[in-house]
Amino acid sequence: MKSSERINQLLGDGIEETLDPELKRSFEFDDNEVPKEIMKPENVRLDKDHFRVSGDGVFYTIQGEGKTMGMPCVFLRLHVCNLRCVWCDAWYTWNPKTPEFWTEARQWTIDQTAENIRASWGTLARIKKRLIVTGGEPLLQKDQIDSLMQRLGADWILEIETNGTIMPTEWQLANAQFNCSPKLRNSQNIDQVRRKKDVIQALVKVNTLFKFVVMHDSDLDEIEKEWVEEYGIPVDQVCLMPQGVTAEEVSINAQRVVEYAKVKGYRLLGRLQNEIWGAKRRV
Repeated sequence: MKSSERINQLLGDGIEETLDPELKRSFEFDDNEVPKEIMKPENVRLDKDHFRVSGDGVFYTIQGEGKTMGMPCVFLRLHVCNLRCVWCDAWYTWNPKTPEFWTEARQWTIDQTAENIRASWGTLARIKKRLIVTGGEPLLQKDQIDSLMQRLGADWILEIETNGTIMPTEWQLANAQFNCSPKLRNSQNIDQVRRKKDVIQALVKVNTLFKFVVMHDSDLDEIEKEWVEEYGIPVDQVCLMPQGVTAEEVSINAQRVVEYAKVKGYRLLGRLQNEIWGAKRRV
């Protein structure tokens, strides 16, 4: 069962009432114990010649967030992350206190990954093919992504979803669209690991939309002073994304920040996948 005290400690007063009791976030596994026999490092270790893919693998859907919201695409969800966000709904990609982290991951060759992506897209030829690499943190496997794009060829558009703490490759900076979600204090990551000025400033210069997950009024002041002003992020590259894994949660949090977005000129977007399917995986 969720603890009101625990939720309010992590996420702030008033958040508990917006949470669906049937859905999981990473903080709900804090006291979990995983059987030692399934905690095999070789099952989650990264290999420069292969992808470590999450249990979601590859799937065809529409982009639910950011500047290309609503566009048909193929998702590739990679395993492992360098951050630990308490509200993360992709906890199975990084949280060692969950069985899924240890048991779901697969290792694919670059060629195998490319074949799975092509098969997932199918025969649709009316629009440009779009691949979105997500995680976890995809740039932990950035060299493999470059190799993958060489296999797929120039007829694929690449989007990379990143937390903004790992520098992309030169090829990626020149060719990819970045959906960067910098982590605020509400993620409970320490400043030294969640804030990388050189990475953010490199992303500012290329095709990047910065998506900030917002839950509180204090988040708005933090975005303005510690990110937009300090790192020189242009207003038209800023997007406020209300936290939530259901349409109701997103709506409640959007109502808290919509007037602020109007005053500042920031884009405000929800999460289309949650409005359509709820908190399901592989959608």
